[in-house]
Amino acid sequence: MTGRTHLIVSTGITLSVLSLWGQPVTLPAAAAAVIGSLLPDIDEPNSLLLQKTLPKKLIHIVKILLALLGLGLIVYARLTAFYPPYSYMAGGLMIAACLVNHRLFRQLLMILLGGVLLYAAVTFEAGPWWATIGALLMVCAVLPHRGLTHTIYGAAIWGGLLYFASLMLSVPLWLAGGLSYTLHLLCDVLTKQGIQPFPPFSWKWKIPLMSTGKFSGFLVESICITITFVLMWNAFVKPMGVSAFVILQQLKDRMTGM
Repeated sequence: MTGRTHLIVSTGITLSVLSLWGQPVTLPAAAAAVIGSLLPDIDEPNSLLLQKTLPKKLIHIVKILLALLGLGLIVYARLTAFYPPYSYMAGGLMIAACLVNHRLFRQLLMILLGGVLLYAAVTFEAGPWWATIGALLMVCAVLPHRGLTHTIYGAAIWGGLLYFASLMLSVPLWLAGGLSYTLHLLCDVLTKQGIQPFPPFSWKWKIPLMSTGKFSGFLVESICITITFVLMWNAFVKPMGVSAFVILQQLKDRMTGM
């Protein structure tokens, strides 16, 4: 499935289920649902989530800045004899990193950002959250697509993080984020590739109904989106209509009584 379909289906169904269960649909819960709907594809550098957080324009800017920094380091080392061999190597690596494609460069940025978060967590005692997020970024950057993030282990880790975050923030995030993440996995079960829920066991969950980019994918995705809109109608629009009807009926009764 495409990232946009995952976003619509997982987020829409999650918020609808929360509303139908009588749970509060808050902005933090909606944000957790949106992130959970796209998070399993973080191991794919060209996924919708990474394209939005690290767009091509930003990648171009970072590449230019990194190339200038590498060139400046080489010139500075040449003029001041600042650790010449090591400075030349570091500057050359910075320039070489700018020559790779966007996909690989995103992976390098994920590893770098993860390392910075880990360093901040250890050096400045920023807490376990930064260390956990940093470690996950570094691991996901080198994992193959539909690896750890497309397993029950990944869903459990995400749900656990949200559960403890909910305890600390006193905001129920785990239900929205965990359900949205799980719905993403269930949607991928409908593809020919399926998912491997319990590695290293090789058996897969798959109902091969579709292939992304083909007519079968368009058909299955359209059905899933339609089901999502029906649920959202019953969860949000229909109750609003009933409430409006009740208010109008009360106004009518008051006017009749006058």
